Amino acid sequence: MSMTVGKTSTEPELDVRTRCDQWQKLARLLKQAADKQDWEQLRKLDMAMRQRLEQAGRAQDPAEQHARRLLADSHRRALHQVVSARDELAGRMQKLRQDKEGLSAYELTKLSGD
Repeated sequence: MSMTVGKTSTEPELDVRTRCDQWQKLARLLKQAADKQDWEQLRKLDMAMRQRLEQAGRAQDPAEQHARRLLADSHRRALHQVVSARDELAGRMQKLRQDKEGLSAYELTKLSGD
């Protein structure tokens, strides 16, 4: 009777590789969307990432854990870009409001001086 020792199939290894590729692709897409300031695409990718992470469960393989850490880093950087863009826009809107108020006050003083 013969016995097989070790791996007889590389299927689990392929699954890990596929999942790692999936996380790396998501990280790359997050970066691209954030760099382009494509907030709608970024929102869709964020939702897809969350759904896939929930479905995948906890990563056991060190390679997949590493790929997920890289994904988390990309997500963190994209979030930082969103927050920075939001803050910049809020500042510009505030300046426009102030400029508008100043212009209105100027027009009122100009009219009263005529």
